[in-house]
Amino acid sequence: QVGRSTESPIDFVVTDTISGSQNNDESQITQSTISRFACRIVCDRSPPYTARIFAAGFDSSKNIFLGEKAAKWKNPDGHMDGLTTNGVLVMHPKGGFTEESKPGVWREISVCGDVYTLRETRSAQQRGKLV
Repeated sequence: QVGRSTESPIDFVVTDTISGSQNNDESQITQSTISRFACRIVCDRSPPYTARIFAAGFDSSKNIFLGEKAAKWKNPDGHMDGLTTNGVLVMHPKGGFTEESKPGVWREISVCGDVYTLRETRSAQQRGKLV
């Protein structure tokens, strides 16, 4: 599990950096763009070795945790889905992961692991189109 929180459910703590800043003074960081519980990455340890990413985090009771301002909706199958407040974005480079690869298109991952086009702004309540 990845996020900015230092609470025990988080395995990898990620912090914001100030673009172009040469100063290591933490007092300059005012508001994080990284969700407290950003995402969970699940990898199969046996063939076919699939990796999945799910937006949002899970609390100590293993329940999904989303902030108040996060976009939420009910899918046609009746399951709830949503996006983290700041989004969990992924990009697959064109040409794979090589020295010659070029940037690909950014996409946003939902709580249920669905892939969407980007929202108008990172914190918009309206989700992008399902890809």
